[in-house]
Amino acid sequence: MLTTDNEAYARRAQMMRLHGISHDAWKRYTTEGSWYYEVIEAGFKYNMTDIQAALGLCQLKRADELHRVRCSYAALYRQLLADADQVELPEVPPDVTHAWHLFIIRLRIEELRINRNEFIEELRKAGIGTSVHFIPLHLQPYYARAFGCRRGDCPNAERTYERVISLPIYPAMSVEDVERVAASVRRIAEASRKVQVSVAAGV
Repeated sequence: MLTTDNEAYARRAQMMRLHGISHDAWKRYTTEGSWYYEVIEAGFKYNMTDIQAALGLCQLKRADELHRVRCSYAALYRQLLADADQVELPEVPPDVTHAWHLFIIRLRIEELRINRNEFIEELRKAGIGTSVHFIPLHLQPYYARAFGCRRGDCPNAERTYERVISLPIYPAMSVEDVERVAASVRRIAEASRKVQVSVAAGV
């Protein structure tokens, strides 16, 4: 979806979305349109299918309801994981309305005996599917090949990437599902916690 209050941008987007055709192609088959058209630019085929439009219209009617569910699950995650010392939770400024399309936690890897990938594997063994959003672009083969990017170019992105996990969050989940995911995260984090050994002075 594209929105703009710039009329020139809107006209160009309308043209480019369907092959760069000069007139609205949909009107060619109505009494308002003409059969004649010109291809002004090398455009794209960005119009959605009828099935996509039908699904989109139905989902839009439920948008507020689905958002409320996501918000409630995000709040539950935040509550259940609040005192999990090895996990950093997403922060939301008070003046921001979050979509909660994703719920991304950051592991304090320095406090764990396992890395992020091993943590994901432990969750998988518990029957919980997770993902990683997002893998830094400069680590992808295309950018290495096209622009010479290599590991070390973006150290902050790399450090973040190595400790993030996207937990499941979607409206079809139940409260019990969220509780099970949170409990598994806590269990794995606690079981993998580095043991702090203190040595008395003079010993």
